[in-house]
Amino acid sequence: MLSVDGVKAVCFELDGTLVDTAADIRYAAEEMLKDIGLPCLNAEHVSDWMGDGTDKLIHRILSRQIDGSVPDPIFRLGSALFLKAYQRRQHATATLYEGVESLLRQLTRKKIPAVLVTNQSTFHANEILTVLGIRNHFSSVLGRDALQEPKPSPDGLLEAALLLGLKPEQLLMVGGSVNDVNAARAVGCPVVCVNYGYNYGVDIRFSAPDSVVTSISDIATCFDSGKSKVNASRARHAARKLKSVNEKR
Repeated sequence: MLSVDGVKAVCFELDGTLVDTAADIRYAAEEMLKDIGLPCLNAEHVSDWMGDGTDKLIHRILSRQIDGSVPDPIFRLGSALFLKAYQRRQHATATLYEGVESLLRQLTRKKIPAVLVTNQSTFHANEILTVLGIRNHFSSVLGRDALQEPKPSPDGLLEAALLLGLKPEQLLMVGGSVNDVNAARAVGCPVVCVNYGYNYGVDIRFSAPDSVVTSISDIATCFDSGKSKVNASRARHAARKLKSVNEKR
């Protein structure tokens, strides 16, 4: 069991954890490719390549490889076209996942600070939260440009702890990718992941977070009076089971 007795604040990932932004990102990607004169991509590839910030995503889309890169002039052109299309979209299809608003309201009522730590730009992250009506629940928004290094670096968690006057281990990281798990592990804070996040098409249980939930609303029970634990054994058991199945193939 994962105890949250010592948790004083919660850090959230944005894309694939609080908000489904994949359709808007795919739209911007397709518009960029069309403007450059390149063929369209499989939509699933774009979703699987999200999570490391816009720059890496653009390199991946233009090169058609998750570890690919393109020459700087091509990247600069692609970046300008992508961001123009993304801004034009105005987050038209960005939607909150079920249970997000109720969880944030509960944290606000209990005076448990929430901080956003994302590899999106701070501007776009603030814009999305404002459009969806949940910006007021966050004491700080820490985007890629506000930090020295993006996740999986723990810089965002360290900065959040500093701003709140807390120790890193007093934070709970809530995300959906291996980057969130690695950032949390680097500073010793607990980490809970949703099972629907953007994680390169890999089951998040392989990353062994402290707990995996099917709905972010499940996290609310951690902070209910008299309920200070969430089930972490399910994640470890599932990870072992998946590993065992893999080894038998």
